[in-house]
Amino acid sequence: MMMGAKLRSAINWFQSGLSQAKTTNPDNLLDSPPEEIIQEFAEKINRLSHPVDYTTSIQEVLKTALTNWQQNTNSANSLVVLGCPVEPIAEILQGSLTGELLKDLQVINPLKSWRRTTDASALIRVIEEVLSSDSHPELIVIPCLAQCFLRCIGGWEGIEFLQNAVVHDQSKFWLIGCNSWAWSFLDQVCQISAYLEEVHYLPQLKGKALEQWLAPVTQELSTQDNQENTNLADSKSLASLADGVSSVAAYLWLQRLRMRAADIPDAVSKSPGVTQEMASNLQQTKPILPSLPDLTAIDRYLLHSLLVHGQITRTHLAFSLGESEQLVRSRVQMLLRAGVIIQQQEQLSLYPAYYPSLKTELNNNNFLIGKD
Repeated sequence: MMMGAKLRSAINWFQSGLSQAKTTNPDNLLDSPPEEIIQEFAEKINRLSHPVDYTTSIQEVLKTALTNWQQNTNSANSLVVLGCPVEPIAEILQGSLTGELLKDLQVINPLKSWRRTTDASALIRVIEEVLSSDSHPELIVIPCLAQCFLRCIGGWEGIEFLQNAVVHDQSKFWLIGCNSWAWSFLDQVCQISAYLEEVHYLPQLKGKALEQWLAPVTQELSTQDNQENTNLADSKSLASLADGVSSVAAYLWLQRLRMRAADIPDAVSKSPGVTQEMASNLQQTKPILPSLPDLTAIDRYLLHSLLVHGQITRTHLAFSLGESEQLVRSRVQMLLRAGVIIQQQEQLSLYPAYYPSLKTELNNNNFLIGKD
């Protein structure tokens, strides 16, 4: 979750949050841990398995859906799993496909490495190839539907072909991952829920679930002296602030880390890693959501499009907005500098910690938002 550009944004925001903390702390007792410590904990979070509540909920509903499909020809032959736009829905979906769940099924993943294109016929060709397969029974996995369209004229023709293909071939079962904002948009423009009726939303993580998910990382801080910083009440507060979204909670947890200036080591970079003594000296302050910068109208449209598409290039973003690429690039640069969006290779996405605030901002300005 936090490698590369995301990690750099986390560190930059961490420093910003520290400045705010110092303003409210007249004794100035707490300071930023060295960057190496922040980085190591960010990487530890990145290596965590996806929350058990996520994978278990998918496995349970998929098992029921597959059983109904195999035993009743009138049952739905698809299941759509929806999640927040800043959650790695494709990875969560793939991580849920294990064990007995797939017994006697041939799993086909035709879009595993798919990247968005302005050529809607490209998706149609892939789906046609899948339909031509004679092996049965098959489980067709579409890990990220949001990557399969572009919000522009004709940009969702491939989606219309897909939804018709699903309902007309009952010999195959389709498991589809999608972010909830993309789903809301597609339902508005091509009534996708009328074709793919079985929809499952990832559950919002409660305090206990969040505590269990982060436990491998937080336990390193759970010495007798700071045990109170990792209790259930703390996790409930974090879950509430993050709207029950694991990626948001992860960044908020990282932002909380502080260390007394007197405990900061002089040469942590020479150490093989974060030592037990360093970890025991870390403290957690109250988490806060970062404040959005002042947004222009074009910024709101840009960020809304970003959430609908999940990840998108500058060129495709400009195409979806019907604006010049020069204008879009200038606004993107401003939002990158502010840390609101991040870039990994050519793909732009929202920095997860801003999701709750931005969702409220766009909802208050009458944008179509997804249900989490």
